[in-house]
Amino acid sequence: MNPYIRLFRPEMVLIGIAFLFISSMIVPGSDPLNAHMIIGAVSVALFVMGGNALNDYADSASDSVSHPSRPVPSGQIPRENALYAGCSLLIASAIIAVLLPVVSFIIVATACALETAYELRLKRMGLAGNLTIGAVTGMTFLLGGSIAGDVARCAIPSLAVMLISVSREISSDIADAAGDIGRRTLPRSIGLRGSRIIASLVLLSAVPVSLAFPVIYDTGTLFFFAVVPYILIIETSRRILLGKNGTEPLMLISMLLLGLSFGLGSF
Repeated sequence: MNPYIRLFRPEMVLIGIAFLFISSMIVPGSDPLNAHMIIGAVSVALFVMGGNALNDYADSASDSVSHPSRPVPSGQIPRENALYAGCSLLIASAIIAVLLPVVSFIIVATACALETAYELRLKRMGLAGNLTIGAVTGMTFLLGGSIAGDVARCAIPSLAVMLISVSREISSDIADAAGDIGRRTLPRSIGLRGSRIIASLVLLSAVPVSLAFPVIYDTGTLFFFAVVPYILIIETSRRILLGKNGTEPLMLISMLLLGLSFGLGSF
C-alpha cells in the first residue's frame, strides 16, 4: 500500500464520516444527504487525514519503538512531509467549513485548533491530552447536529462518544508505555494498573451518560437498540481491567454502534 495512504489511515477517515452521518440521524426530520452534510463530510475527511499525518510527525520517536513499520519511523515518508501534509489538510478542512453554517464552522475551526495543540504539545501532558482528543472525537457529533439544525440534541451523544474515546486514548497509552519517552502519560505517571482502572471506569461511564438521552427526549426505543453496544462496552471494560490486548478496535465499534443507537432511537 502507498505509504501516504497508510499515513492518512483511510479506515479512520471512513469512521469519521460515519460519525457525521449518524449524528444527523439523531435530529428528527434531517436530510443526511443535503449539500451542507456533503461539505461537512469532506471537511471531516480532510481533518482526519490531517490529524493522522500530524500524529505520525509528532510520534515519530515513540513510534520507532512501538510502531516501527509506520510510514514515518520506517523512513518511507520524511518526517517534515508528514508535518506539511498534516498542517495543509487541517487548514483545508477549516477553509471548506466556511461554506457551512456559522456554528458548524466554529466547531470545525475549534477542532482543528485543538488537534494541532494536542499533537504539538498537549499529547505530552497525559490526561489533558486524552481529554483533548476525546473532545475532538465527540465534536464530530456536534458538527452533525449543527448542520442538521439541532446541535443541543447531539450534546449527550457527543459526551458519551467522548468518554469512550478518552478511554481508548488511555488504553493506547497503556499499550505504548514502553515507547512513550518524554511524555507524562497516565501509565507513566500512576502505573499500568491504575491507568487500567481509570480507563475502565471512564468507558463504563458512557452507559449512564447515554441513558440521560431517552429521559430528556422521550426516546424509549434507545434501550432496545443500545443493548449490543452496552454489552460490548461492559465486556471491553472487563478486558481493560484484565490487561488484555485488542480493546481499541472494540471501543471504535462501541462508538459506532452507540451512535447508531442514538440515531435509530430518534425515529
